[in-house]
Amino acid sequence: MARRAIKAINWNALAERIPETEKASFLAFKSKSDKYLQRMMANPETAPQIDWAYYRKTITIPGLVDKFQKEYEALSIPYPKDKYTAAIDIEQQETDKMIAEFIQQSDDYLVEVNASLSKIKNMIPFAEMTMDDYTEAFPTGFLRTDKDTTWPHTDDTQEIPDEEVPGHKEKSSH
Repeated sequence: MARRAIKAINWNALAERIPETEKASFLAFKSKSDKYLQRMMANPETAPQIDWAYYRKTITIPGLVDKFQKEYEALSIPYPKDKYTAAIDIEQQETDKMIAEFIQQSDDYLVEVNASLSKIKNMIPFAEMTMDDYTEAFPTGFLRTDKDTTWPHTDDTQEIPDEEVPGHKEKSSH
């Protein structure tokens, strides 16, 4: 298998996407990556050729050079198997789906917000509204006249009187 490496990484594009809090980690990773790539590129892609005839003339031990030559030529260092690209591709597809869903949700929300904004822009100004106009515009937000309430006059912000709390008994003071 041939040696493969990514020849060009757009580090500037990556740096633009990294939050300020992660810049130090990003720069450390970039430095390690650059050092690894330098070390890898410093070595030749194929094993160097050896002049076996020279060693046969020089070394007098019979069969030693032939043995080394046979072992050297049989030497095969396997290239590491890629176990991660498929997982990364699947994760990328899932992330793309999540991004598409988020964009759709954001677009739907924008439609709702624009509809609300349009309603507010087309409404009678609050300073010119009567209570009847307000009650018509905001049916759940009008001031209740059947109970005493406190601002902002919504059900979830009102205190429940002690007599309405289940299990509450007033203590008599003697």
